[in-house]
Amino acid sequence: MSWAEVFGIGRLSRLLRNWSLRRFPRRRTVRLTQNRIYILPTAAGVGFIFLLLMLLLLAINYESNLAYGLTFLLVSLFILSIIQTYANLAGLEVTALRGHACYAGEHAGFTVELRAAKGRDHEQLVLSWEQGTPLTLDLTDQRVAQIELACAAPRRGWLYPGPLKLETHFPLGLFRAWTWLDTGLRALVYPKPLPCRAPESGGGDGAMESRRTRAQGFEDFNGFSRYENGVSLHQVAWKVYARGQGLHVKQYAGAASDEVWLDWDRWPAVSEEERLSGICYWALELTQREQPYGVRIPGVSLAPASGEAHRLRVMRELALFGQGA
Repeated sequence: MSWAEVFGIGRLSRLLRNWSLRRFPRRRTVRLTQNRIYILPTAAGVGFIFLLLMLLLLAINYESNLAYGLTFLLVSLFILSIIQTYANLAGLEVTALRGHACYAGEHAGFTVELRAAKGRDHEQLVLSWEQGTPLTLDLTDQRVAQIELACAAPRRGWLYPGPLKLETHFPLGLFRAWTWLDTGLRALVYPKPLPCRAPESGGGDGAMESRRTRAQGFEDFNGFSRYENGVSLHQVAWKVYARGQGLHVKQYAGAASDEVWLDWDRWPAVSEEERLSGICYWALELTQREQPYGVRIPGVSLAPASGEAHRLRVMRELALFGQGA
């Protein structure tokens, strides 16, 4: 059993954190002031206090002016350390910008911006999520910095990293100043794509249902149309764009293509998560091939399409499947 468990330090820290978060509403941008910054001595600071008491007793016992002078000098250093440690956080502006999607089992990234107080440097700043890896940086030459903090994403759905902890031990490590910020950031976690056998087409038992349709192909040129979000960049008429006539897409006609459906009911996986992972894998595979595909899962049917916008819609539906609004 650790010392933190013996003295209940971990539980006390959680109570203090929850009390601090209840004091302030959730905000994306926060400027740190005295009512948000907490400061306490570190283990080294407690040892330094003990040293000061010993020196003071020694000076009193031997009536030594040299011992008095050394004691008062170290007390001054101790007080200055309190002020400097607090000032290293005071005035700092923290802005939570965005969360970045990832796949289950990876680490989601969250972008945070730090802006230094006017005329002040901030050194040895440590930022971390509760379940994330700490990141240390200085704000000296640059006044604004954007950083990405990672947080483990063990399962699909919305990932909330929890409160952001910002702390510092600068300059002497005798004190620790820290704060917690409720940023409200979240990131979408997609199902983990699991490679599986190529599904069969047609009327077999495979998961991918295919039917022949007359569709847009790449054989006979049939003019231009206006560019729409989600259309492959390979179809963009770049020469037309270079002439200053805007984004247009080349149209072709006369080719037959496969309209592919990734159907939940036909997927041979045995569990819900395996089905989602298999559909996710083949959605990414078909997107890479630039082949239109549709998705049918309980409660959701997305018509066949291609492009990045379609992929994002599919990934979102797979990530939030069965998790309510």
